[in-house]
Amino acid sequence: MDAATPGEQHRTRITRPDGRVVSVARLRGQLFVCATGCCCGRTGDGFPPSPRSSTTTSGSGGGSATSFISRSLQFDGHALWFHSINADPLVLALYDHIEAMLRADGRLSPPPSLARYQFSGSR
Repeated sequence: MDAATPGEQHRTRITRPDGRVVSVARLRGQLFVCATGCCCGRTGDGFPPSPRSSTTTSGSGGGSATSFISRSLQFDGHALWFHSINADPLVLALYDHIEAMLRADGRLSPPPSLARYQFSGSR
C-alpha cells in the first residue's frame, strides 16, 4: 500500500495484484448498530426501536441478557463499544461525541453521559 500523495489526504493509493493502481477513500470511522438481532430493535417483541441513520446495521451474535441496542464505533482503527443506546438523547450524545473526536482530530474519552454505557467488546 502506498501513502497518499499531497492533496489526497482522504484517499490511499493501492496497487492491486493485477498491477492497476486505484485510489481508495479513507474513513475516520464507522458506526455499527445491532438493530435486528436477538432483541435489538425488535419493537414487535416489546424492545425499543433502533435509530439507523448514518450507521452500518448488523444483527446480534446471540441472545442478550437485557434489551439493549449495542453500538460499535470504529474510530482511527480502534473500537469503542456502547450498550443500551436506546433513547434519542443517548443517540445524540454519541453523535456529539463522534463530532468532538473529529474536531479534536483524535480519540477522546466518552463524555460522562456516555461513560457508563461503554464496555469492552473484545477483551
